[in-house]
Amino acid sequence: MSKRVLKAVSIFGGLQVFTIICSIVRTKVVAVLIGPAGVGLLALYNSTMEMLQTNSQLNLRQSAVRDIAAASPSQRPALIAATRRWALWLGLIGMALVAICSPLLSSLTFGDGDHTIAFVALAVTMLLAAVTSGRLAELQALDKLSALAKASLWGAVAATVIALPLFYYLRLDAIIPVIIAFTACSFAAAMVMRYRGAVPALTRQRAISLGAPMLKLGAYLTVSSGAALIGSYAFVVFLNRHASTDTLGIYQAGYTLVNTYVGVIFTSIAMEYYPRLSATIASARRAAVLVRHEIVTLLWLLMPVIALFVAFDDVAVRLLYAESFMPLLPYVTIAIGGVLFRAVSWCLAFVILARGDGRIYVCTEVASAVITLTLNIGGYMLWGFAGLGVAYVVDFALYTLITYAVYRRRYGMRLSRSIAALLLLGIGVAALSIVAKQLCGAWLTLLLTLPWLVPLAWRHIMRRRRVSRA
Repeated sequence: MSKRVLKAVSIFGGLQVFTIICSIVRTKVVAVLIGPAGVGLLALYNSTMEMLQTNSQLNLRQSAVRDIAAASPSQRPALIAATRRWALWLGLIGMALVAICSPLLSSLTFGDGDHTIAFVALAVTMLLAAVTSGRLAELQALDKLSALAKASLWGAVAATVIALPLFYYLRLDAIIPVIIAFTACSFAAAMVMRYRGAVPALTRQRAISLGAPMLKLGAYLTVSSGAALIGSYAFVVFLNRHASTDTLGIYQAGYTLVNTYVGVIFTSIAMEYYPRLSATIASARRAAVLVRHEIVTLLWLLMPVIALFVAFDDVAVRLLYAESFMPLLPYVTIAIGGVLFRAVSWCLAFVILARGDGRIYVCTEVASAVITLTLNIGGYMLWGFAGLGVAYVVDFALYTLITYAVYRRRYGMRLSRSIAALLLLGIGVAALSIVAKQLCGAWLTLLLTLPWLVPLAWRHIMRRRRVSRA
């Protein structure tokens, strides 16, 4: 199993290096050319459209991956055809609704109707994103990891090539064209790298019949994802109105730094973990072994990353953004420790998805969304950006407890004590890194952590790889 995990990390990690470079270039250009206010405005549009896309697509990608991966080879072509049909239908419906509701969206997001035309223009992204999501679901479910990674890579490269001159010449006016271009490039890349196997031509009734179970689970997932996105949307609106657009831009930059760049590891492993878990979930014993393996591998991979991140967080901010974004340092320095809890809860939450337990997943995600929003507002009001970092850690610690309660009580599965010990070690590494950085700088942080941590992590991962082979 470690071989598959490392293969996924190598495929997506290697190819996503270029994707991250593209993201770094775009982020740097945006930060320099349009400043924190522009980053905040971009965040408002992106948060709004992401929320709308998630709700309109009924989380078809997640449910389609589960159903296609768990199906027999003879059943998969029909399920793929049904997924494509439903992706198109949902995209068209979403596009129409956004265009019709654009005055309301402008009023809710910005407090006036000045952005109505912008939302009308962005309506086309609903269709493009839905079709793209359906095609990527096919690749993920069929274990076409290389094609899936290349689709993300080439979409990001093309979007960057288009975005740079637009931001240079149009500045703030480039935001809407860039969002559309990014979605269009992702769509084009997904179509080029699409699964090319034969699929049957389904009647409308047959497509509806095959897609009904996907949409049932997808509806639950949509409520769950919608709750999280609504919470995120509410918080960015709160920051924009009660602080400033500059503050929102700085927070969004910090959130991206913690979640997107470190999240490459999560994204890489999810591509192979979720389909494989869906295929084995019928056996509680096999699923439990897989979950424990993924958690241990993730924690060992993340600990050196956390030490490096803490050591060079100020360098990363200057490189990726600009000097005006330095106020986000307290947030990212504290929040990075929360990715350890995020790793554990992430692996446990996928068990709920793989079992198709939609109602329980809704309960856990809605509870998490409420907790996240409450902690974020409270943390910011009390301690500013440092409070947001504390809120991030506490949020994922509580979410870990929630998902583990479901994992143990509802499914009768347990995690070994060694995982708790490993999690405590990771917290210790994060705390040691932060203290060393504050007292003596980046290089002492690395000297105190990496010389023993990297060999130890590598030895444990390789040992689990040998055990899984045996």
